[in-house]
Amino acid sequence: MTTPGTAESPLSTLCRGCGLCCDGSLFTHVGLEADELERLRALGIPTQQRRSGTEVLPQRCAALKGRDCQIYKDRPSSCASYQCLLADSLVEGRVTLEEAQAVVRKAQRLIADGHARRFLRQRFRGRKGLD
Repeated sequence: MTTPGTAESPLSTLCRGCGLCCDGSLFTHVGLEADELERLRALGIPTQQRRSGTEVLPQRCAALKGRDCQIYKDRPSSCASYQCLLADSLVEGRVTLEEAQAVVRKAQRLIADGHARRFLRQRFRGRKGLD
């Protein structure tokens, strides 16, 4: 969370109220750099070894509380660099923060109803996956 009295960017506000890229809705895991493993372990965030031997951050991420990342400032580089299609639209001014948040709420409703696959692919998954 931000320090009281400091403003968060609209993108951070959107991301920290969404969590779809962290809750397993979009990805099964996040690739990690070698130096990120120790940092995550020190923060108490478990990783998982793939059959290939590489360590990944499984999704649903243990750092996600509700829809907010508890290690946002210390999140892995793959997480920090990922920007979904909806976030792109916000950054490029094609949607407002309020419109983007409405899309997130719709996605969450569709997920709860089991009808989200196509919607998520079109609105969130985007160009760069974390898998």
